[in-house]
Amino acid sequence: MSQPIYEQISVCHGFGCKFSSTISLSDKEWKSVIGWLKTVAPDAETERSNIRQAIGWMEVIVGRHGPGRQDKGLDLQYSNTKIGQMDCIDESTNTTTYLKLFEKDALLHWHRVIDTIQRRGVIDAHWASQIEEIYTGERYVIDSWFHDNGMLPNIQTTEDWSEVQLFSAQRDNS
Repeated sequence: MSQPIYEQISVCHGFGCKFSSTISLSDKEWKSVIGWLKTVAPDAETERSNIRQAIGWMEVIVGRHGPGRQDKGLDLQYSNTKIGQMDCIDESTNTTTYLKLFEKDALLHWHRVIDTIQRRGVIDAHWASQIEEIYTGERYVIDSWFHDNGMLPNIQTTEDWSEVQLFSAQRDNS
């Protein structure tokens, strides 16, 4: 997969990235998103908070250009088939794309983007994006599936996020 550039972003939707839309962002829109990350955070915790804000705003901006603005949190494939609705695979793929854009532009100083992660319950599975704190190696999940488009995603340690027993997709451990 080639590195995404901010002018054109591939955004997936339709459950399991069934559909992909190319979204073009203006310079002004991109600057409004990265405003949360332009100033180097004094510590990793502050940077995670800033990432949370930037991801939420990125969803709003991207939603203006595509069907994602209609995305509702916690919707499962069998309960909502509206155009633009996203499952956890779509959400984690898109969030990882946004994180890689931040990383490419050297906006992350305390974290690096790593592979998405899956947790399995007895009944189902759930996916989320991940970052790793550079100096400690602590991993954090960024999970936007639980909330409507543009709302702030959950960020928590991967260890806490992974603790699930029955229905992994419907358990918000934050």
